[in-house]
Amino acid sequence: MLAQLLVKRLISVIFVLIGLSIITFTLSHIVPADPARLIAGPRASADTVKLIRHQYGLDQPVYVQYVKYMKGIFTLDFGTSLSTLRPVRTDLGRYFPATAELSLTALLFSLVVGIPLGIVSALKPNTIIDYFGRVISVSGLAIPVFWLALMCQFLFFAKLGWLPDGQRLPINTAPPRSITHLYTIDALITGNLPLFWTALEHLVMPAFVLGFGVLPVITRMVRAGMLETLGLDYIRTARSKGLSERATVMRHALRNALLPTVTVIGMQIGVLLSGDILVEIIFSWPGIGRYAITGVTQFDYNAIMAVTLIIGFIYVFMNLLVDISYLILDPRISYS
Repeated sequence: MLAQLLVKRLISVIFVLIGLSIITFTLSHIVPADPARLIAGPRASADTVKLIRHQYGLDQPVYVQYVKYMKGIFTLDFGTSLSTLRPVRTDLGRYFPATAELSLTALLFSLVVGIPLGIVSALKPNTIIDYFGRVISVSGLAIPVFWLALMCQFLFFAKLGWLPDGQRLPINTAPPRSITHLYTIDALITGNLPLFWTALEHLVMPAFVLGFGVLPVITRMVRAGMLETLGLDYIRTARSKGLSERATVMRHALRNALLPTVTVIGMQIGVLLSGDILVEIIFSWPGIGRYAITGVTQFDYNAIMAVTLIIGFIYVFMNLLVDISYLILDPRISYS
């Protein structure tokens, strides 16, 4: 059954990405802008603009450009960025790991805090802990991310001086040897502990801001799932048989309560890995969100297409992981 599920999802990935590519390519070429003029500059002559347009294939019909682009996709050749003048694949290799490191750290923070807080809130409803969880949930949903980011910079950087204001590493600091392209992990692997702590210091504040927006969703989903599960008959039966409260909660209640939470987590991972534009801009984080904004403002067709396809693939892949997680958490579920 798992093999059939994988085959179906892989087939769906192909159609989703083709559909995304057609929509994005069409919309990006409808915009009345001339990327060749942007590359050449405002003072370039008409002959120079014409030469650049021919060099990048922008003078060909749209359907010819699309076919050529899709041929390159199969070899992971996304073309040349019109804004950075580098291969888009090189740019993605530079910017996406930064977003991945930030997103995974933010998700780890929200899971480590959100799941226990949701469990305790469900076990002790209408107590101080439950009220605290509600305050966190309301705050995370109500506070704008840009305001929280600016306040954190003001407090922890400008006033207290505990944390840097942004970027992955200080200026003129060489990154660790690239293994996973995640600075903290690469620094640990290479045994460079001072660089690890430096990278971690730069990561803490943007990861907290980004994770604080995900925390309320996870907390409320875990709490709601636990409250519903704890009232079921099999939980009462487990308790009546003398099973310890810890075993009842962790082995029986939590496993079923996590089913809706897993769906939310999968969606949040897709959102985080898409690059939070505001967080990356405020903290000068060189991620895929800033790269996408640059591509949009510079009418960089190749960059826009590549980012769109990657985000689409991430969402489809996360949906696949959620489906597989369902099979592990509850063997009664069948996709046949």
